[in-house]
Amino acid sequence: MKIVILNGGPRKGKNTDQMIDSLVEGIKSVSPDAEIQHIRLYDYLFTGCKSCFACQLTTKRNYPVCQIKDSVSNLISDTLNADGIVFASPVYYMNVTAQLRAFTERLMYPGARPFPIPTAVIYTMNATEEQEEQFMSPMLQAFEMYLVGCFGVKPLVVQSCNTFQFNDKPVYNEGFRSSVEAKKAHREKQFSKDLQAAYDVGERLIIKAKRC
Repeated sequence: MKIVILNGGPRKGKNTDQMIDSLVEGIKSVSPDAEIQHIRLYDYLFTGCKSCFACQLTTKRNYPVCQIKDSVSNLISDTLNADGIVFASPVYYMNVTAQLRAFTERLMYPGARPFPIPTAVIYTMNATEEQEEQFMSPMLQAFEMYLVGCFGVKPLVVQSCNTFQFNDKPVYNEGFRSSVEAKKAHREKQFSKDLQAAYDVGERLIIKAKRC
């Protein structure tokens, strides 16, 4: 079994990475031999869809695929040939990062796959659960809807809200500084539960992948 993880987060070792690590542990608990390809999208220079429509030209391919040749061309092929896909991102301005959005344009615009691929989504965000439900949920649900349309199954979703994002040494401006201690206290109480939820999603994802 092969699982591709598309990491739209820029900060290595921080919240999104830690959620991914826990999800991978969940996968490995069910399928120790599963191959994990962790793609850090911030490591690549690429654009989103250019509306060239080359993917829609009549060809002998089994299904259409993006025809732009750049640093992520092979990664698109790797992703489409996976047994399961994880989309992971911090939430910026009520949506996934621009890097993940650009990659998913290239991945999904050519058309729906002729077979289901189980997917999972990891969100990490500064917003509280209440703020996520009130303001961000419609945008994130739209992203998930496109995944359903492309891959044929509803994604498993796990999120970590009100995250602690700070380093200890820098002196932040007043707007950030006022929230540091409160967020640190919330992390100590909640983040281990979020990691466990990510672990559980990893278990469920690999089970679904084995059944497809």
